Amino acid sequence: MTDYEVREMQRLIDAGIQLAHKRLLARARFDQQVLVFAQDGKVIEKIPEGAAVLTSREGDPLIRHRVFKD
Repeated sequence: MTDYEVREMQRLIDAGIQLAHKRLLARARFDQQVLVFAQDGKVIEKIPEGAAVLTSREGDPLIRHRVFKD
């Protein structure tokens, strides 16, 4: 592959990731859900704009949202 082809492939991959992120946020907003994910070794909780979600700000978000099941 040429350098140009590699850059073009990376651009298309990045565009696909951005589209998937937008769709995930739209679905979470529609379902009135909170997104919980790991980023740079930290647990991040993201509330999409327009979502009427009441969450406690205390404790581990994974436990609050029952991600782990007994």
